[in-house]
Amino acid sequence: MASRSLLRRRRRLVLATGVALVSGAVLVPVVNAATPAATTATIPSTKRLHDDFNGDGYPDLAIGAPGTTLNGQAKAGAVSVLYGSSSGLSTSRKQVLTWSSRSTAQPQTRYGSDLQSGDLDRDGYADLLSLVYMSPISGYEGRFLAVNWGGPKGLSSTPTLLRNVPANSRGTFVVADVDGDRNPDVAAWGDDYGDETTPGDGSVLHGPFQRDGDSSKTTRFTLFPGEEWYALAMAAGDVTGDGIADLAVSARQQDGEIGTGGVALLVGGPSGFTNKGLLKDAQGRLIRGDDVEIGDLDKDGHAEIVVGHSVDGTDYDVGLPVKGGAIAVVHGGPDGVSTTRRPVWINQDTVGVPGVGEWRDGMGSGLSIGDTDGDGYPDVVTGLPGEDFDGLTDAGTVLVLRGSANGLTTAGAKSFSQNTAGVPGTAEKLDRFGGDTALVDANGDKKDGLVVGDWAENANNGAAWVFSASSSGITASGSFSFGPSTMGLPATGALFGASLAD
Repeated sequence: MASRSLLRRRRRLVLATGVALVSGAVLVPVVNAATPAATTATIPSTKRLHDDFNGDGYPDLAIGAPGTTLNGQAKAGAVSVLYGSSSGLSTSRKQVLTWSSRSTAQPQTRYGSDLQSGDLDRDGYADLLSLVYMSPISGYEGRFLAVNWGGPKGLSSTPTLLRNVPANSRGTFVVADVDGDRNPDVAAWGDDYGDETTPGDGSVLHGPFQRDGDSSKTTRFTLFPGEEWYALAMAAGDVTGDGIADLAVSARQQDGEIGTGGVALLVGGPSGFTNKGLLKDAQGRLIRGDDVEIGDLDKDGHAEIVVGHSVDGTDYDVGLPVKGGAIAVVHGGPDGVSTTRRPVWINQDTVGVPGVGEWRDGMGSGLSIGDTDGDGYPDVVTGLPGEDFDGLTDAGTVLVLRGSANGLTTAGAKSFSQNTAGVPGTAEKLDRFGGDTALVDANGDKKDGLVVGDWAENANNGAAWVFSASSSGITASGSFSFGPSTMGLPATGALFGASLAD
């Protein structure tokens, strides 16, 4: 996949609702998914795909359903995996993970939240990470990271909890090599870490990881020492062009109101992070957002930081072109942010963007970056889950913007909804199509197809849509959709598609 060798992203918190009690766990393995033995062997470069769980050379897709009720446990959560092939994704090549052996003494819930992937143990097979919740722990709802290990037969059926992740972690994390040792690291954001001397800090679990969940070492980092900040989202990528992943952290102060805060750029290196401060636009105004991605949209060797400003209409938005939500693009440079290219804002009132900016459209939600037309320039996908059309409130759409030698462009922008010709289903009020997106080259043709997750579909049962890519970009032709029932999961309140890991 284009532009993702260094990164794993963010991500968004999911607002889970109550779910009905349905008994019976489901496990439909693609093959026998026994846990393979760990190895420290040198990995061939052809097996470095971060999203290839079974090592066959085709990227795979994981879909979270954190609201799934299993064996009478509400919000137990589940993960469905579609395996790539020369013909792309298909629901016939699937693996369903339900974590049947999870603890009942201390319930481990919402498995399938904030899915991300990376080869943590460097055995040549991508592993799948999921945020899980445990409550109560010292007065907090604990959040931990569970890992299903990849192998030649797919993902292990039972996950392992990573060690040294703070019990009161905020849950925002990324997988990337942030210290330049060529091992994957996990950067996770915490909240106080159980003491008041280091308020609002994060930790880096340095790889490689062992199959028992242990890492080689753990270091801490802060945004602004002595100030209590917490992260809304994080992304990793090579902004400076030195081959080491940097972090963009969208955060606000602990007691800050919605709309406050900003996006801090932390430059990675062997000695830890160097804080380059909060990102600002061309007028010197702080760039704030709820989602963030990093990718080299113009292929100049310095990745861009794309910030999704999906929550609009606050007092802090006065003067900003963010009606209906927006994305801000900040260009990278050798020292962090480019000194020659100004940041740009794009919303639905920008020339060339389909639609019209309306309050609460949610543009900037569910960001993804990948090359959808095979021209070598990564493109940006954003959801607009609050988009209204045809008299339907919050029906939702998805927008695709193209990368180019000049950066992100609105020329040739594409928009998709459930009312687009060729797209399965029918747009309905409160569907919120586009709540999450992913881009994945599942057939290996060097063009990333689009996956749309919509946890609100069918009264929070949820669904996912798969679109193919061509030389002209994403196409609705041949697209298909499916939900939890197709995966053999209880449907009621499953929130299927709330998180996608490509």
